[in-house]
Amino acid sequence: MMLTMQRSSILLAMAFALVAAASAWAQGQAPGRDRAARSNTACFNQKEAEAEAEVRTGIQIREILRRCAQIDPGGQAYLDDWYLFDQENGDRLRAAVELRRTALGRIFPNRGQAQQWETDATVATMKPLQTNEAVCKSTYDIMERLKKEQWKGFKYYARLQENILVYELPLCRK
Repeated sequence: MMLTMQRSSILLAMAFALVAAASAWAQGQAPGRDRAARSNTACFNQKEAEAEAEVRTGIQIREILRRCAQIDPGGQAYLDDWYLFDQENGDRLRAAVELRRTALGRIFPNRGQAQQWETDATVATMKPLQTNEAVCKSTYDIMERLKKEQWKGFKYYARLQENILVYELPLCRK
């Protein structure tokens, strides 16, 4: 059981690393990014980085489970578990989305640029991920952890994502 949890964590970390690399490439193409980087505003503070990681982790889990529900008859039950988790933690997730939008508004003063960055981040986060039995199983293991640990379990996976995000938008220097 412990080996399975470790294997799931390793697989998820590898998937996040692959997704982050693709996302970083896409983010480098965002309009206005060079200007933002030169003005030293292209960074997240610690709370903003946590919020971005929570948003992306939620998107990834939900989208993987949606894909798994299409290829695995047992996948719908896990997707339903995600919807329940989302409902129970909606205030926290909405707060993360709002904090992220505020940060992107600071980084990209042009609303269109901020929206493009959000879209690019979402597409780059999910597009390269192939859903197969192993990915579904790993994500089901994550959902089992979330059912037991709730927000604490979610934050564990969000912190993995946060460690990767610094390659896209670093933490602001004080």
